[in-house]
Amino acid sequence: MRKRPIFSVLFSLAVLLATPAQACRPFGSYGFAEDAEGGIWFTEGDNNAVSRLSIDGTVISHPLPTPAAEPSSVAVDRAGNVWFAEMDGRRIGRLVPDGHLDEYPVPFGQPFQVAVDGHGEVWFTVLAEHQHGEAGHQHEPSPSGIGHLDRAGQLRFYPVPGGWPSAIAFDSRDQAWVTLQLPDQGGRGSQGRLLRLSRDGQWQEEKAWSSPSCPRNLLADQQGGLYFSDGCRHSVSHRNGSGSLREWPLPGDTRIQGLSLAPDGRLWFTDRATLGYMDRHGHAVFLRRPAIGDATMAVLALRNGDLVFSEFYNYNINRRTKTGEYVEHLVNIEERRGSREVRDGEVCYVQFAARIAGKAEMDNKRAEEVRSGQFKPDGAGTEKLVEQKCLACHDARRLLLSRRSDWTPSLTRMHSYRQLRGVAPLTPEETARLVRYFNAYYGLGH
Repeated sequence: MRKRPIFSVLFSLAVLLATPAQACRPFGSYGFAEDAEGGIWFTEGDNNAVSRLSIDGTVISHPLPTPAAEPSSVAVDRAGNVWFAEMDGRRIGRLVPDGHLDEYPVPFGQPFQVAVDGHGEVWFTVLAEHQHGEAGHQHEPSPSGIGHLDRAGQLRFYPVPGGWPSAIAFDSRDQAWVTLQLPDQGGRGSQGRLLRLSRDGQWQEEKAWSSPSCPRNLLADQQGGLYFSDGCRHSVSHRNGSGSLREWPLPGDTRIQGLSLAPDGRLWFTDRATLGYMDRHGHAVFLRRPAIGDATMAVLALRNGDLVFSEFYNYNINRRTKTGEYVEHLVNIEERRGSREVRDGEVCYVQFAARIAGKAEMDNKRAEEVRSGQFKPDGAGTEKLVEQKCLACHDARRLLLSRRSDWTPSLTRMHSYRQLRGVAPLTPEETARLVRYFNAYYGLGH
């Protein structure tokens, strides 16, 4: 069925609603996975769910038992089980084909990316946590590492040899690979590593880069090779099955967000501004797409030749067909049109039609703020603290357009990023001050 033009869809939705809903900012999916039937699984961070877009365009959503879990990446194993990480929920989730959902607590940190090995067991990256005691004093972070959940339900943790893991993937020989990022030392920039991890938790370094380097987005090809990007070096690299490593430079302003290898051998990427791909010779092609598009994020090349991708500030799923046509899937409009808004931590269940229609209204109201990147003055200079401590982790646009019921989890999550970028950590007093500021000026209803 051919989709209507996006502008006409948005106009119809706006007319449909008699009163505008309170703006609850949608946030695009962190990741996608395709199942054996061609269904697309994706994470719903704002709606605390893992969902499936079927080939006929319908969506089935699976709400998570843990509130405000912030599901991030998702993977599907050969048996059809769907695995996902609950970043703020500190859990690994599994959804079996009959719809039953299990959650496995992760006691040693925040899981982010999941990968499934040839045995059907799940491995995942774990980010270090900064914890605050009852008196508000900041403790040393727990170590970052790799978690492993076997088929018996036993959980293991393998600390990384410094820094934090930015990606994990299994090659065609079922060997686990991890990209590692070491924090900035002395203002020289972060350092990157490519490592192998044995099934019993032994690390072997394959490649080390001098500063600056920040490798991520690991993925495997069918010939035993690996692809990964490096945002600091503005490059894409390929390690073939025999160990030879080749690096392809990209234009200096390119910072890849996601990678996906298509069946025809093209390596697709998102770089915040647009879509592109690299051919087998390492030549990069950047595509023009409709001006209505937002900053691109996750990407997945499908078996049928189509491409799906998410956007930072647009909740819907975007598709580029194999013929080059752009289509936008409006997620769960009919299912949730009658639902009321519920605020629970980071969770926002709202009328989806109102959310989509209200997107342009909110952008118009705050267009000047977004263009200038200037935060609201509060008379106490807190906006300066935002620029000094928060923009090291996220750009101004993302912060200005975000909507949270409570900003505490988001600000706390920035602790590790500050450390990596050599920015002084927030004191408990600064954290409390920033939480009050963002809740007052950029929380829901403002």
